[in-house]
Amino acid sequence: MTQTKKRSIGNFGEDLTSKYLEKNGYTILDKNYLKSFGEIDIIAVKDDILSFVEVKTRKNDKFKRASLDVGYFKQERIKKAAQAYIIEKKLDSFLISFDVCEVYLEERIIHYIKNAFGD
Repeated sequence: MTQTKKRSIGNFGEDLTSKYLEKNGYTILDKNYLKSFGEIDIIAVKDDILSFVEVKTRKNDKFKRASLDVGYFKQERIKKAAQAYIIEKKLDSFLISFDVCEVYLEERIIHYIKNAFGD
């Protein structure tokens, strides 16, 4: 699969996840927040919780769950980018949640994992 096709599938999954979050009462603050040391796909807030969301889009889950691709080093990069975002936007009064959203295109399923990883 070409990088362009992977990116367009990823963008599609992120759009579906954004709609899912909004439908469930979240406000999207940012998408694709990028620092040299990491990227966050979606940053959203609901009540007093600031959620940093990693989106994994797959055709299906026949081989493994998409969330398994969010390993230790990826988690560390996301946490570092989240710290930068919190400082930059002065959002240190919120509780924090690191979430993973699995999007499976064939089954048309969104599996949202709240607090998928943390400290």
